Amino acid sequence: MAGKVYPEWVQAQKRKGTTIKKVGDNYYLYKHSSKRVPGKKYPVPVDTYIGVITPEGVVESKKKKISMTSAEVWEYGFSKVLWLLCPEDWKKPLGDDWEDVLAIITLKWSPESYISRERKIKREEDFHYQFAAQMGSLSRRIYKSQGVDIDELRKLATIYMVCMEKEVIISKIKDEQKAMLDRLGVDLEMC
Repeated sequence: MAGKVYPEWVQAQKRKGTTIKKVGDNYYLYKHSSKRVPGKKYPVPVDTYIGVITPEGVVESKKKKISMTSAEVWEYGFSKVLWLLCPEDWKKPLGDDWEDVLAIITLKWSPESYISRERKIKREEDFHYQFAAQMGSLSRRIYKSQGVDIDELRKLATIYMVCMEKEVIISKIKDEQKAMLDRLGVDLEMC
């Protein structure tokens, strides 16, 4: 069986270990290989997209393929802002315990918080604090210092941290959320 006949400018882009596919009026270059699959007698062909073929050459894809099977999604906006706005006058009486207490409170308000990914959370029973009172105190102090209550901050809870393999991104921030973040002077961009 003879191979497919493509125009010269298309055929000129073919290299060893590649294959050309035509879809509609466009030509595409793929890396051609095969892999063994248990239970199959013969190797299964595997084609990996390289780019589109134009008369000027191959325009390679800049997109990176990421496995979604290992993706994790965490609540980020509300929790991060809560930590950034946490007033010093609330932290000071707690001494060295303030981060642990704030982590426990954050998870009470937002059980899917990225905080549980970032740090080991101690148990509430390990402390002698009344957490309901600490939550109320924190809420009042944030309102006093920033003019925003916890319920209003909860509007930021739909800003997510998405972790895929080595990539970490922040989901889209809606205009209303962006306005609140600007008003609070908070930037949620990943470093």
